[in-house]
Amino acid sequence: MKIRTKIALLFTAIIALILATFSLSFYYIAEQNRQDEFYKNLRDRALTRADLLIKVDAVNKRLLKVIDSTTLRKLYGEKVLMFNDENKLLYASYKADSAEFYYYNADLLKLVRQNQYVQTVKDSLLVVGLTYTHPEKGNFVLMSSAQDSLGNSQLRILRESLTYSFLFGVLITTILGFIFAGQALKPISEMNKEVGAITAYNLRKRLNEGNRQDEIAQLAMNFNEMLHRLEQSFDLQRSFVSNASHELRTPLAGLKSEIQVTLEKERTIEEYQKILQSLHNDTHRLIQLTNGLLQLAQSEKKEKAINFQSVRIDELIFQTQEEVQQLHPDYQILIDFDEIPEYENSVMVSGSEPLLQTVFSNLMDNACKYSPDKRAEVRIAFDDQHCIVKVIDRGIGIPDNELQRIFEPLYRAKNATTFRGYGIGLSVCRRIIDMHRGSIQVKSTLNEGTTMEVTLPHL
Repeated sequence: MKIRTKIALLFTAIIALILATFSLSFYYIAEQNRQDEFYKNLRDRALTRADLLIKVDAVNKRLLKVIDSTTLRKLYGEKVLMFNDENKLLYASYKADSAEFYYYNADLLKLVRQNQYVQTVKDSLLVVGLTYTHPEKGNFVLMSSAQDSLGNSQLRILRESLTYSFLFGVLITTILGFIFAGQALKPISEMNKEVGAITAYNLRKRLNEGNRQDEIAQLAMNFNEMLHRLEQSFDLQRSFVSNASHELRTPLAGLKSEIQVTLEKERTIEEYQKILQSLHNDTHRLIQLTNGLLQLAQSEKKEKAINFQSVRIDELIFQTQEEVQQLHPDYQILIDFDEIPEYENSVMVSGSEPLLQTVFSNLMDNACKYSPDKRAEVRIAFDDQHCIVKVIDRGIGIPDNELQRIFEPLYRAKNATTFRGYGIGLSVCRRIIDMHRGSIQVKSTLNEGTTMEVTLPHL
């Protein structure tokens, strides 16, 4: 079911419930007022007859019946009875003087005497019983009954009117509900069409943001922002594929060329050994590049797949220093604390030790590689919430216009192209730090040096 239909039906159901509640309440009040008015009328007419019969000496039973029979406003099926203390019928309106033609019983008369006033319903009759006292002639019970044919007719007309009004109201509400829902959801329908027209080949297209204030406009703005991020991701992916292809093609082309040249003629053993050594070097560079790409792909694993443990940062950095210097004996890496930690927790983080070691190994290697004296300084600091590690070098630096791009896969600053490398390490570092809910920032001055600052939250 479409949202438009759901909204229209829900709107109709709410209005129908309101109309039904109003109609039933109005009918109930009208019915109660009718009964109260009719009961009051019956009581007044019974008292009038009792006054004429008891208080006026000139009026007898026969004359009172004549008056009743000639009354213009006589109620339909109206009957009035008067009983004395012994439940003897003293007066009966209409033609018969026998009480068997009227609704009454001894229990009802007893109830009237106890409560002094009773009103009840018998079939289609509304019945009123009340006591009547005369100082000289004693106590009496009056029973008055009639059918409210006029009131019932008016209630029937009211029921029909309310029913037709209810059905007409529901019909109008349904129609207006669909119109209202259609108008309210029209911007979403248009947005849906615009979204359907966006493909991988036209990610630059954006949705109409309208007045940029209401909820639909906010949705369009958020979607456009998502498209922007998606476009950047696609551009980054295309750049990555292009750069990776280029980086892989260069050593492969070199291998092919050397093999072709070698096969052109017979060579001496020394020449073959020299060529094989060159092929070995090219193959080694190719393996390094492939391992870097594999490491970059593995860093994209979901965080749930990584085993996080308690890691002491200072011990990890000293261990990494030892391994880096074993691979590169000419590197000099100095490690120091801004402040000696009093508590072990100050340098403890939750993370993956192998991944964090990869981060600091890459940073130390870059710092030494791009420094003429092959020196790097590592400073360890901390505050109430974070561990902070700075890797500082006095190397070639990074141009200001390239600082924001050095974390892109396979991107290398122009002044770094003469050094070995493939532009993968910093991309891996940022991804790993993001997985650890930390941050990595770079400060650099061209030809003066670079500072890489890693911030990781405490346990």
